[in-house]
Amino acid sequence: MARSSALATTALVGLLLTGCGAAFGQAGASLPAAGDDVQTVSDAADSLVANRSSATQNARAAIGVTDALGSIIRDVSNTEHILSGVRSLKQNTGTHGVFSKSLLVLNPGGGGISGYCQSSAGYSLKGIPSLDETFGWQSGVYSSGARISADHGFSTWSANTSGEAVRAPIGGLSVVRNGSASCPMMAPMFSVRGATENEAFSIPIMLTYRHGTLWNLSVSNARFAGGETVDVAMSSGRPPSLAGFITRGNTDLATFHTSAYGKGTLTITSTGAQYAIADWIVTGTP
Repeated sequence: MARSSALATTALVGLLLTGCGAAFGQAGASLPAAGDDVQTVSDAADSLVANRSSATQNARAAIGVTDALGSIIRDVSNTEHILSGVRSLKQNTGTHGVFSKSLLVLNPGGGGISGYCQSSAGYSLKGIPSLDETFGWQSGVYSSGARISADHGFSTWSANTSGEAVRAPIGGLSVVRNGSASCPMMAPMFSVRGATENEAFSIPIMLTYRHGTLWNLSVSNARFAGGETVDVAMSSGRPPSLAGFITRGNTDLATFHTSAYGKGTLTITSTGAQYAIADWIVTGTP
């Protein structure tokens, strides 16, 4: 990496962003012949319901993981964009259908290294009608985040992030303010109210930018309460694109592909259902 240059900037950035389902098909069931030692019609119907439930749960889990990771990337990216002097990230992402509040406190340091804390909460405004749910998040870097600035327009952010992926019936979520701006944060600055389901997560992450554009991303040992894992890979193109792979145990739940500005598609492996991603958050169908 190029030699670090000193950073003497303190930024306190409050971001208020506004940035919107898919039906699952099922295979038909064969009726058993009289006397065969096979499932009954009722058993077949129960199996279809179970498969439908499994597909729905896979979609819910994959959307939650995508939003959890995306909530971290979007806040850091938006702040880096501002620090790099680029006018408007929204022009590049086409953000719509997301409501969020976030705050990032960046403390100046020596040798090009600055500490930061961050808190964010938000949700998709229209939800996912086919799942009859609104998905959201509350996440943060409450201490020990670091930004390293370097020559040639490079900067690297690293942190151990934590939070919850949440969901509720459509229209059931709202964002509330809890604490005050500080670093370290004694409590999350923002949280989501109205969640009926939640899943805790912890995501150690490192993001590298060049002139405000995401250049590389590394996720190490991300943990979700439901047992999901997420792996990401950046393409070699410039600017690069990102591919994510979501699994639970030996089951492939979903994949997502986005541009360096967070616009892309989430695909559920078991059904092929697709959901649009805007500014790193799942917003609806493509």
